[in-house]
Amino acid sequence: MALQNADELAVVLDRADHLGPVFARHAYGMRAWVDLFSAHVAGLPDPADKALLAALVAVNARHMLLFRDRAAANGTDPDAYVCPDEGEAIYVRIPELSGAGELMGYALGSLDHFEQLLAVYRAAADGDDAAAIDRVRADVARMRETLRPLVTSAPAKAGMDEAHELYRVREIVETALYVG
Repeated sequence: MALQNADELAVVLDRADHLGPVFARHAYGMRAWVDLFSAHVAGLPDPADKALLAALVAVNARHMLLFRDRAAANGTDPDAYVCPDEGEAIYVRIPELSGAGELMGYALGSLDHFEQLLAVYRAAADGDDAAAIDRVRADVARMRETLRPLVTSAPAKAGMDEAHELYRVREIVETALYVG
């Protein structure tokens, strides 16, 4: 699924003062992701699924700290970000996910969307911002490569499709907030 508003986002990000809010937004999302996905680790019966989800959570926690630092370096308070309702819909759904398939599918859908955003952000970044984005993109590529072969069941594909749609809707709203 291609990022619906990539061109609009690129124009908005052409102004350097918009990278701080982008980093703050994703630091918020990563924190929610860490809090909500980590709650599922204990309930997974398969040790391999447990280890994989825990690893995904750990990588997101590192990214959260990195993006918090980049937001602050760009003059944006990472704790001041207010998530729109369309974004909160993504996080409200995570506790309701059940089973490794649905969890992994939802995570992959999230990471698919994030990779598309990172590509747009990278084009607007330089210096330490570019290096941070490059580091995160490399991790995201590895996580997607690990998850993709696991997302084959109907629940896994449904989780991925649901995440794609929720993130698509959020992005339309979020990009407009960068302008305002």
